[in-house]
Amino acid sequence: MMREKNRRLISPLGWQQRAFALGLCAMVIWLGAGVGLIQYAHADGRYWSDPTTGFALGGYDVVSYWSSSGPVLGSEEYEVRWENVTWRFSNRGNCEEFLKHADLYAPLFSGYGAYAVSQGKAPRGNPEIWTIADNKLYFFYSLDAKTKWGLARKKFIREAMKYWPKLKRKIAYSS
Repeated sequence: MMREKNRRLISPLGWQQRAFALGLCAMVIWLGAGVGLIQYAHADGRYWSDPTTGFALGGYDVVSYWSSSGPVLGSEEYEVRWENVTWRFSNRGNCEEFLKHADLYAPLFSGYGAYAVSQGKAPRGNPEIWTIADNKLYFFYSLDAKTKWGLARKKFIREAMKYWPKLKRKIAYSS
C-alpha cells in the first residue's frame, strides 16, 4: 500500500497537468514566434529604430538635420508611422514636411553607418554623428568612421550601394 502511494507521488503528470504544460509550451513558442515576427516586420522597414523606444533614429526629428541649428529630439505630440517605424518631430511643420517629402529627408542606408555599409557591415548609425552630402542624410557609428568616409566619399557611397541590398536583407532576417 505504501509503495502504491509513493508510486503516485512520483508518477507522471495527470492528463490535466500534461494538457496544461503542453498548452503553456505552445503559448511560449507562439509568443516567441510572435516576437520574432514583430521584430522581422520592424526590421523589414527601411529604417532602424531604437530597440528600447521603437522610434526611428532614436527619436530625433529627421527634418531638423537640415536646419541651421542642427538635429533635435522629436516630441510625442508629433509622431508619424512610416515604413513600419514611428518617427518623431519637434513641431507640426517638420512633421508635415516629412509627410510630403519623406524620401528626401529619410537617411540613406536606413540610418545605418554609411562608412560601415561600404565595408559590408551594418552597425546602427549614431544620430549625433551625421552629415548631409549631395542632398542626402548619412549617419556614422563613430567620428573616426565619418572622417574616413569623408576622405573618399564618392568611392564609399559606390561601395555601400553594392553592399546595401544584401545587408538590408540580412538585417531583416537577423532581428
